[in-house]
Amino acid sequence: MMNKILGTVRKLPANPFAAEGLWLPSMAAIVLLLILSTSSQGVEVSTGRTVQTESREPAEEAIHDELRSFRVDIEAVVEQGNWDGLKPFLSSQVVVVWLDGTQCHGIEEVVRYLKSKTEGETAIVDRFEVTTEVAALSDLYGEDTAVAFGSAKSDFLLRGSEISMRGPWAGTIIKEDGKWKLASLTASIGAFDNPLLIWLQRLLWVVGSVAALGGLIIGLVIGRRTKRIDSSH
Repeated sequence: MMNKILGTVRKLPANPFAAEGLWLPSMAAIVLLLILSTSSQGVEVSTGRTVQTESREPAEEAIHDELRSFRVDIEAVVEQGNWDGLKPFLSSQVVVVWLDGTQCHGIEEVVRYLKSKTEGETAIVDRFEVTTEVAALSDLYGEDTAVAFGSAKSDFLLRGSEISMRGPWAGTIIKEDGKWKLASLTASIGAFDNPLLIWLQRLLWVVGSVAALGGLIIGLVIGRRTKRIDSSH
């Protein structure tokens, strides 16, 4: 386009008053061509950018919808306590840091930890529910990696005692074989106002008090028996 315009300029007469006064109309035509050329190029660029933005935004929104669905599904499994049902949601190399500081690596370690706390003779939790809140939209890294963070409310039933706590969490979700999987999860809570620690302290106080009382009773019984034996002699 610009080459054609420059070619037109070269063909114009050097004398501005030559060629029967055609210079001014020709100059006006050149200015008009330049404006139209610039405008058309701007429209093309603007249109191209708009198309790219519109095509990118729906794709990102679709990913966020998939992640929301993933979060709802995994919360439902946790609420049911179906730990084997959690496996399809975990990456093969998943890493989880639990509230008590325990680290688990791999699907089997995660499931084994959950079962050890909720099933069998080693169980300390009768049941628990977790409700997560996301602080913002997940940060996307391409179309197969997302980082999310927020807060979580956990409700525990520990040997008849109900405990609720709230703390921050952060997780990484990746796509494996076309499905979203949890790759890492870290949950934490205040070190000095941890309800679990408070509960354990109370439990230790109760156990200690009972043990002391039991020791006192045993001591009194043994003492009385000793006195009776001595008096009989």
